Amino acid sequence: MLRKLIKPGITDQFQASKLARPTNWQHALLYSQKIDENSTACFLNHIKNLDLPGDWNKEIPSKLWVYNLHYFEDLLSNKATEKRNFHLHLLHSWVDHNPVGFGNGWEPYPTSLRIVNILKAWLGGLELDEKLSISVFTQASFLASDLEKHLLGNHYFVNLKALLFAGVVFGNIRWLSIAEKGLISEIPEQILEDGAHFELSPMYHSLMLVDMLDMLNLSKAYPAQVPARLVSLLQDYIPRMLTFMEAMSHPDGGVSFFNDSSDGIAPEKSKIESYAEKLGFSVKPLDFSMTTVVDNASSGYFCATSNSSKLIFDAAAVGPDYIPGHAHADTLAFELSIGAQRVFVNSGISEYGLSPVRVNQRKTASHNTIEVDEKDSSQVWSGFRVANRARIIERSSKLKFDNNIFLKATHNGYKSLIGGCYHSRELVFNGTSLVVRDELHGDFTGAKLRFYFHPDLEVILESGILLVSGKAFNLRSDLTGKKASLLDACWHPQFGIDIPNKMLLIDLLGNETETIFDWTEV
Repeated sequence: MLRKLIKPGITDQFQASKLARPTNWQHALLYSQKIDENSTACFLNHIKNLDLPGDWNKEIPSKLWVYNLHYFEDLLSNKATEKRNFHLHLLHSWVDHNPVGFGNGWEPYPTSLRIVNILKAWLGGLELDEKLSISVFTQASFLASDLEKHLLGNHYFVNLKALLFAGVVFGNIRWLSIAEKGLISEIPEQILEDGAHFELSPMYHSLMLVDMLDMLNLSKAYPAQVPARLVSLLQDYIPRMLTFMEAMSHPDGGVSFFNDSSDGIAPEKSKIESYAEKLGFSVKPLDFSMTTVVDNASSGYFCATSNSSKLIFDAAAVGPDYIPGHAHADTLAFELSIGAQRVFVNSGISEYGLSPVRVNQRKTASHNTIEVDEKDSSQVWSGFRVANRARIIERSSKLKFDNNIFLKATHNGYKSLIGGCYHSRELVFNGTSLVVRDELHGDFTGAKLRFYFHPDLEVILESGILLVSGKAFNLRSDLTGKKASLLDACWHPQFGIDIPNKMLLIDLLGNETETIFDWTEV
């Protein structure tokens, strides 16, 4: 309510002077092309021929699409250098047709991303005339009185990052002070000890890692202006974040789909790692051929590798209690890759908003786990809301001498004061087989176990035998005696993309079940 009563405004005076560009900024072009020189834009896999200035605030096909238009990520695309005149024309159009405080572009999140992207492009060689410089300064002044403290999380973080960039480049002590105080508090709050971003989305983790690298890059370019305490935090947490990104990525380089996570939003993992190496960090890839368990104890995710296969297991909370907006009801779900090919996949996300599609993609039934009595393990509702949340009450991992990896966890999401049950899951993995053991402790009427397969796989269920064929493996599961069916489903690897796939549904006939998958190379 207070935000509605107190309107943000411009409280700083621009001082006319030519900005001094440092010579040691490590410029990184992290994105694919978003807008071509014919003004054809592609965001969230929706292509549109821009009709500016009208399209600056026409929420078609969606508000999120228009947000992306206002981010100006194309300034940092792989074709940015050859399109500088076009980019300057686009920037001038934005300034001319987006008056202060009006429209989507002045909301704090797109404002924050745009400020940083313009200043990074300038640090990389894009010439800004006085009109554009004044505009960026004005945007930062407006943002300084419009911080998203009511949302916190990644939104507030990028607000602070934008003020840090603007404060350093324009020499504004007030913005620097706000950014320094906020970031010194938010970095240890939002980045957990194992390196995970606390909203527990692999996609947002990658975005936050880029934010951290950008700020360290800025500190190296302006060593006298970024506080040493902040630099120390960046240097401490970035290596851990790189390690966590490696643990939560599939061998194909894409993100895993836990909570709100999708490919095509954050820069590709290889580009993030190259950027980190430019800034002096070493990148240490996991050896998938080795039998290894990584217990990310602070976030709750397990990662296991063996015989060139990789298993990722969600034994985590759904996210921080005070900001669960990107949470899914996916507790005890898992994903598996055999070699470079994904096999078991959670369903992913294709949109934000308040639609039934958005709600369904967050539900337990869209993930590789158990749904009890047609309820969700955590009560996700609306687009970004969660009521009662599943809590992990035990978790463990063991690597035995025979190279079998045991991962186990239990959650209480189906338990209540008047009954319900606990769900325990144990995964036994050795690189050529995966055993999934599920047990429900307590009262329930019915339960369904789901396994979603990557759409590139050929999946057949005949006479109780499941056969799955991949590029370099054949997988088999004997489901004799189980109430099993193979159904059509849909996978959403990116926003705006829906790909048909198959889902194995098993109705539990008791309070426990064991499902065994074995595979061989071909």
